[in-house]
Amino acid sequence: MPFIDVRIFEERLTPAVQEALVARLTDAVADVLGEPTRAQTWVVLTGAPAARWGVGGVQGTPPTPALAQADDDDQAATGTRPCHGEGDAR
Repeated sequence: MPFIDVRIFEERLTPAVQEALVARLTDAVADVLGEPTRAQTWVVLTGAPAARWGVGGVQGTPPTPALAQADDDDQAATGTRPCHGEGDAR
């Protein structure tokens, strides 16, 4: 069973974002592993306040309205929603 754990700024987890993340991540798994895996794919969304994040030794901050608008523009152009530091430290 595929299990996807997403950690993201709590401030970004609107109902629409939650729905889109679950649907699109599940779609991606089904596209790669085959349609039968769709029903077995788990997606867990964990939000944390920006003040509890740190990336590169710097405490995180929530996205600004300008950044949110840029995300919306990017999403409209590409059909994707980029990350801006949340959880992408690997």
